[in-house]
Amino acid sequence: MIDLMLRRGGDIILITIKGKQLYFARNQGGYFYKTTIDGLKFSVAGVLKQFPDLEDKENQEILKIGKERFKDHIRGMKSEEEIKNYLIEDLKKHGYMAMFYQRKGFRPIKCH
Repeated sequence: MIDLMLRRGGDIILITIKGKQLYFARNQGGYFYKTTIDGLKFSVAGVLKQFPDLEDKENQEILKIGKERFKDHIRGMKSEEEIKNYLIEDLKKHGYMAMFYQRKGFRPIKCH
């Protein structure tokens, strides 16, 4: 298990990686709201940017297929470490800065 903390402006996001499962927690008003990939809000524009072949589909279908492809991409990765590195690099493009990560039973490590 790896916990990854990222920051974008005043928002703090915590991602827990357990095997091939991802759990996202967001700090809002002093509380952390936890969800899985299914609870995330994807934008149609963002999904179309990643998967232009879905352009002729309806919005709800685009979002559904986008989430499924994201899940498949994560399932195709070999290790939690590979998933962590992918998330850091991908979310960096969207303005998120990795603060630190922590493997279960180890001390937190500051990201560069």
